Amino acid sequence: MTDTDATLHTIEQRVRIAASPETVWSFWTNAERLCQWWGSSAEVVPEPDGIFRVQMSAEGPVMRGSYIELQPFDRLAFSFGWENNAPGDLLAPGSTTVEVTLSAVDGDTELVLRHSQMPPTHAADHAKGWALFVGERLPAAAGSVTRDER
Repeated sequence: MTDTDATLHTIEQRVRIAASPETVWSFWTNAERLCQWWGSSAEVVPEPDGIFRVQMSAEGPVMRGSYIELQPFDRLAFSFGWENNAPGDLLAPGSTTVEVTLSAVDGDTELVLRHSQMPPTHAADHAKGWALFVGERLPAAAGSVTRDER
C-alpha cells in the first residue's frame, strides 16, 4: 500500500429517509433488502465478525467485509474492501471501515455514513458511489416499505 495513515480520507454521507430506524436497519442486515438498493446478491450474518458480502451486479465487483459492531436500530459498523484485491493492496477486504448511525427524527431516520481509512486515490469514486447508493437508492427502497412489511 502506498498511501500512509496521514493521507487516508473519511467519506461522509448524510441522508434523511422516510422510514423508521428499525426499517432502515433491516436494509443493512437483511440480504434480500440489501439487494433492493445495493447489489444483485448479498450474504450477511449480522453479528460481530459475521460476513457482509455484496455482489454489485451479476458480473460486477464484490464488496466483502465483516460486521464489527451492531447496536440494533442505532449504529452498525463493518469492514469494507473489494474481494479480488489481495491483502496489502489498496481496498483489500477489511482494509477500510464503514460506520452507519441511525437517529429517529420526526418519524423519519437521519442516516450518517462514515467510510474511513479510504485511500485518496479512491475517495472521490467511493464518495460518488455512496451518494448514489445511500443518498438515492436506499431512501427510495426504505421509503417504499409499507407499514405491513415493517
